[in-house]
Amino acid sequence: MSVIDPAVTVRLGAPGARRLAGLLSEVAHLLEDPGPLRLTEAQSDALGQGTDRPELAAWTRMLAAELLSRL
Repeated sequence: MSVIDPAVTVRLGAPGARRLAGLLSEVAHLLEDPGPLRLTEAQSDALGQGTDRPELAAWTRMLAAELLSRL
């Protein structure tokens, strides 16, 4: 995973990357879930920092997939 800002370095071991990918996948699920487990609008807004729910769900899924593809 690359970080564009040259002043920032991110290092994750394989176990941490797997764990983060799982967390991101679960967040995407909770954003999309139509039932009682669905994140509230306030939670979605806080996590997305202004990003709408569908875009945030797609981004978290994409990031999880990218992490897993690099393991």
